[in-house]
Amino acid sequence: MNIPDPQRTPFLIGHESATRQIADTFASGRMPQAWLIYGIDGIGKATFAYHAANFVFSDGKNPIGNLDFDNSAAKLVAAEAHPDLFVLRRPVDEKTGEQKDSIPVDDARKIAPFMHRTATHGKWRIAIIDEAHFLNRHGQNAILKIIEEPPENCLILITASTPGALVATIRSRCRLLPLEPLSKAAMMDVMSRLGADTEVGEDDLSRIIELSGGSVGFALKLLSAECLPVYDEMLALLDKMPEMDVPGLHALADKISRKADADSFKAITKLLIDRLRENVHTAATGPADRGHLDRCLRLWEKVKQSFIMADRSNLDRKLAFINAMTEIRRGI
Repeated sequence: MNIPDPQRTPFLIGHESATRQIADTFASGRMPQAWLIYGIDGIGKATFAYHAANFVFSDGKNPIGNLDFDNSAAKLVAAEAHPDLFVLRRPVDEKTGEQKDSIPVDDARKIAPFMHRTATHGKWRIAIIDEAHFLNRHGQNAILKIIEEPPENCLILITASTPGALVATIRSRCRLLPLEPLSKAAMMDVMSRLGADTEVGEDDLSRIIELSGGSVGFALKLLSAECLPVYDEMLALLDKMPEMDVPGLHALADKISRKADADSFKAITKLLIDRLRENVHTAATGPADRGHLDRCLRLWEKVKQSFIMADRSNLDRKLAFINAMTEIRRGI
């Protein structure tokens, strides 16, 4: 599949309410100068930010959701060469090719002087701060001043999956713009446009969309890591509990952990956490049983935190998975 980067994606499916808010406020002449675009991972926050930037650069003529890349500004944005656009995001590690775990403070400090320059194309200067939750406290303080007192005709578009990780002052100075998970129909539209329907059969694609939770990014990870067979093996182990198929567990843990990259492990562990969260929801909405609900909550939180700590501490993936499954068996 040919998956375009956010700045080169011409279409945007869903998010109609957010699109209307940007268009309406821009047309009114009372455009907020700082927006916090938030929602779960993989639903198009960065793509939306680039579409909004192109919309403003074109004075509202290049529509959000269906960009025309023949537009001169859009060409420059797609080439990452627009002189009036500043993009702050996690850098890529040259050794691993993966994005680093944080946005450097020195990069964040470049925004303020950039925004105070005179625009060279039109009248707008725009900054996109992608995944702002990866800024540490010093990095957030570095951008806070420009958010509090932005120069005229400047626009700051901030994306975050966990807006609670941002200092309250940043959140209070921004117009909040939530992006909701995509519907199944929208997911099918996006995945078809990206060519996913040529990679797997209709039934598997439908399952992937169901498991994705409305996140295109996660659906693509499930697809690229070929997670469905592994997920089915995990379900078979869970269905046997409280009995534990120890050989089957170790075989599955080996299969997940020996991947050259972390995509399969992260995808499968997220699916496991999602399943535990669904158990919490079922317990909370079913017949009143406070004890059962409390057990489901504790198990979900414990397993979730165990994977977070394993990732942060670079612990052995096989052991982390086995420990999580053992905790689930004990909690049933």
